[in-house]
Amino acid sequence: MNRRPVVPSAALFLALLLAPVLAAADLKIGVVDIQKAMEQSTEGTKAKAQFQKKVEKLQGELKAKQDEITALKDELERQSSVLSQTARDDKEKAYQYKLRDYQRLVKDSQEELQREDQELSQKILKDLQRIIENFGKAEGFDIILERTQSAVLFRSDAVDVTQRIIQLYDQSKKSP
Repeated sequence: MNRRPVVPSAALFLALLLAPVLAAADLKIGVVDIQKAMEQSTEGTKAKAQFQKKVEKLQGELKAKQDEITALKDELERQSSVLSQTARDDKEKAYQYKLRDYQRLVKDSQEELQREDQELSQKILKDLQRIIENFGKAEGFDIILERTQSAVLFRSDAVDVTQRIIQLYDQSKKSP
């Protein structure tokens, strides 16, 4: 029986198996935490503060309307025994209309806040995307992944470029 040596075949197999790994070792990969960049950038902080002011203003308006409805309900309950049926029905209708208006206002306010939050986020994300692309090209990266959306299960801190992206983004907003 003629047997070939196993060692050269195993070495060839191992070399073929490791070739893609060795080629990938030359890749320059970065990871960015977009959420962190949005929250910690100057623009993100300003947008968050602006949004919070709007939320507080709407909460104040809603609280005033809620207090008005509560007062109307309390009045209706207190006076229900002394009011005529017609007067009681009128007050009940007024209460129901105000309650319905309040519920619509709450729903509309929530939708408005969600829409505004999304618009602010989209604007910042668009700017960050441009910054990341320019950074990646300038620094010679082959791939820059988003930390939370790309299913990155492990990363070295050395590949995390989030702070650099935040700095570049903040600088881009300072210059005209």
